[in-house]
Amino acid sequence: MYFILAEILIPINCVLKSQEIPNVSIILSERRSTSLKGNLFKNKNNKGNIYTFRPVNKNNAKWIFDNSNNKFSGDMLLLKDHKIWHPYQNEINSSEVNKVLFFGLTSKLSKIYNEKDLLKATSGFFLIGDGCYGGKINKV
Repeated sequence: MYFILAEILIPINCVLKSQEIPNVSIILSERRSTSLKGNLFKNKNNKGNIYTFRPVNKNNAKWIFDNSNNKFSGDMLLLKDHKIWHPYQNEINSSEVNKVLFFGLTSKLSKIYNEKDLLKATSGFFLIGDGCYGGKINKV
């Protein structure tokens, strides 16, 4: 039981950087029982919480964004370079995933933010940093 709790509570540092606008990033810093929790930043200013969920059964990988007044959700597309990863293929290992696209994040953020750089960044791909293991986190 202690092992399971320790894995859930271990702080992590998984950085996703916008491919278009490098000063926009997502830092996933907490492992939860069903998701990774982090924050969306622009120029080191926290725009809100973001949660990422792995694909389960036939559902896609998911994201949730929330700040004090709003909550949005959508699907994620995981890739290795230009090839789409999904659990039903055998060409790409999940550890090789190096990019992610957050479907619908831009359109939903545009309802609360009028920041062109933030919206442009969230409409494109985020590069998955070395501290991450595809959709998982490297264990130390």
